[in-house]
Amino acid sequence: MRYLVSGNAPLFYPVETFFCLMHNIDGYVLEIPYRYPLYGDWGSPVSTVFEEPRDYEAPKALDLVYLSVVEKIFYSLEAEINTAKIIGQWQRLQSVVDSDSLIHLVVGLAPYGLVTLWMVSDVKSMLVSLHKAEKVVVKMSDFRASPSADIDKICKRYINNIIEAKENFEKNGLPPRDLFDNYMKPFMYRYVAKFGEWNGRVEQWEEYGEKDQLPEFGWIEEALFDGTHDKLRDGGLMRYHEAGKPKKLAVSWHVGKAEYSAYFWIEDEGIRDVFDRFYGAHPDTKTDFIIRIDAERRKYELALYRYGLKEPQVIPEDVYQLLVFKNKFEDYRSDNYNQERGAWIW
Repeated sequence: MRYLVSGNAPLFYPVETFFCLMHNIDGYVLEIPYRYPLYGDWGSPVSTVFEEPRDYEAPKALDLVYLSVVEKIFYSLEAEINTAKIIGQWQRLQSVVDSDSLIHLVVGLAPYGLVTLWMVSDVKSMLVSLHKAEKVVVKMSDFRASPSADIDKICKRYINNIIEAKENFEKNGLPPRDLFDNYMKPFMYRYVAKFGEWNGRVEQWEEYGEKDQLPEFGWIEEALFDGTHDKLRDGGLMRYHEAGKPKKLAVSWHVGKAEYSAYFWIEDEGIRDVFDRFYGAHPDTKTDFIIRIDAERRKYELALYRYGLKEPQVIPEDVYQLLVFKNKFEDYRSDNYNQERGAWIW
């Protein structure tokens, strides 16, 4: 297996690793590259040392201790990895990416002891395993060479040096205990793009009448709150599959020679509430995640549907932001759109 190893921690919740080791089945030990502190986009390679990938055997275990800065708590994990599963995921990923594509094994470290392992490439990433680390007491004299090292001062300095973390901590404090467990929770759904005409008079969607040119779907890409993404454009997202909640969606279609692309940014708490209410205690319910499009009238809608419902459940417009381009020029933006310039490039 040819890969790089990397560490990751959430943008708002930095960590520092005391040590972070990956044991391979041949007895070789890889150290997750150090970063001071560790934070970034959840699921992305953050602490990677830039070098050519090397051939390693599959990993079999993780051994690590890290400091969750916002909690001021150390966590320890010694856990086995399902080697057969990671080899299977590796074979799946190898079958869909270019042979020259960089593949990373990324260890994610989050508050409350959540530890993840992802397999990541530019076009697709997969969640390999989830683990729960235990709280552990670490002597600050072991963690820092200075005998006067103080955990309160160290953590305060970390937070103050990261603008995003500082602003979030001052506004929200500690994250909810189930926040990252909820991020990683899988649901069963597929995307369904539906083109139609929006009748504003009666506020309902209608089938197209006679038209010279009907819209034709192109592709869809996603990034999820569980840290994974899929940019393969191979139709796999249009089939039922287990996945986390969508964080970003990109949809492409054309009408004649006009090329359209729509970009959705989905709000965390809003989509969490929508999914929890819709699925209830049955996240394995097969669900259609519907994307309705009427580009001519600039009407767009997201909805969820399962067998037995009379109508799809519409996702409120304040749960997401939307930007649409026509032939590379902006054609529509939702009233609540506030993303930075160029945010659609992802």
